[in-house]
Amino acid sequence: MCASVTVAVLATLTIGGPAVILLLMTAIVIVMGVKKPEVAFVAAITVGVGNGALRRIAGWIDPSGIATQIVPIIPAVILVTLYVSLLVIRRNHWTDKAPIAFVLVCIVVIISGINPAGVGIVNNLLASSLLISGILAFILTFRRLIPHSSVINTLAVVGSINAAYMILQEINGLTPWDAYWVDNFGYSALYLGPNLVRPLGLGASAAESAAICAMLVGVSVARLRVSRNPAWLVPISLGLYAALTSGTRTFALPALAVILLGFAIGRKRPMLVGLVTLAVTLPVIVVIAGRLMPAVSSAGAGRVLMLVSGSESEETSTVGIHQDLILSSLLRGLSSVIGTGSGQVSVLASGGLGSSEQDISNMALIGGVLGVVAMLALYITFARAIPGAFRDLNTAPFLFITFATIGQWMNVGYYGATPLIWASLGVVLSLRTKETKEYALDTGRKRSSRD
Repeated sequence: MCASVTVAVLATLTIGGPAVILLLMTAIVIVMGVKKPEVAFVAAITVGVGNGALRRIAGWIDPSGIATQIVPIIPAVILVTLYVSLLVIRRNHWTDKAPIAFVLVCIVVIISGINPAGVGIVNNLLASSLLISGILAFILTFRRLIPHSSVINTLAVVGSINAAYMILQEINGLTPWDAYWVDNFGYSALYLGPNLVRPLGLGASAAESAAICAMLVGVSVARLRVSRNPAWLVPISLGLYAALTSGTRTFALPALAVILLGFAIGRKRPMLVGLVTLAVTLPVIVVIAGRLMPAVSSAGAGRVLMLVSGSESEETSTVGIHQDLILSSLLRGLSSVIGTGSGQVSVLASGGLGSSEQDISNMALIGGVLGVVAMLALYITFARAIPGAFRDLNTAPFLFITFATIGQWMNVGYYGATPLIWASLGVVLSLRTKETKEYALDTGRKRSSRD
């Protein structure tokens, strides 16, 4: 670990601007992470969620500097160091095996990294490295190498800051560094209309910031249901408002859904309660959405309400475009056994799509037929864990994080959201039913019907 500090110090002699601070901070966190893994995890998530804001500020201060190129890899470097520390240096041992579906996903991502097809092996390696570093957060919680509470607490704090920042951008407009980035590096999906830019938040993209908001709503709803502490209403309100104003329906709609599903937590028949709640309330929501539309001033919220109320016209709807992209990507991927490499779904790669909208189509491009098989296996494994996770009050917050981001678990460009999602999956899939071995909680207590 001393080598990391040495490299960072030497770099300061040749690199100017924000890059110096970033390298030194990374080196310090790496050293701390060896002895305090939880600190390293929290730092990686914090930097990952704030990746976009850090890059935009660094680019605004020093447009010609390399800090904007360094920031995306910092969370990955910290996480990889954490894995090495916990799994190699400390030589942690365990008897329970990771789910086969998780192993398959990892194999596909690794193969896609060394696949020379698509945008080339260098870009594929870079994308796979970033993706696998986030996916491996699954092991941290599945093996209980870090306290599960650190995932919830980190998301609650960082997610609330992200949501508040998005709301400020919606009310007061973009900050100078955000506006500079939009003017020079913006893309068409950022705009809700002429001169109407989505709130960017702290994330690497407006979509990731919206994903963090949906996750914040999910975890807060579950914690409110379990603890009955009204303080959780604050992050729920922040997250939902920010998700709606972003106009990103991929996450705004799940954020609304998890609020309704909160009634099913801890019930004897959670799936039935959840389905009945959705069936009863959805028609009411459709009517309310139609009534609210004329009074809504936010373009993003109006876009979401338009879809919910069913009043969106075919001329203005982009649903067909998204469906075509998913289908074409899926068919293209299925024409190959191992796909065309992970660089295809990375914005860092020249010629990369950034995302093909959904996990199944992303995995088709990344790993071909093998990728689709791995993703389907993961979904089936996850589906089997849902009833038990609903009943278990300690696991429900993590289940709701995965619900809020369903279909977006394999996004290379989500530097903070991806490790949070996979850490949550690790908790959900580590849950055992009564027919198998019961696991102790982080506190050392055994699970009971109330825990």
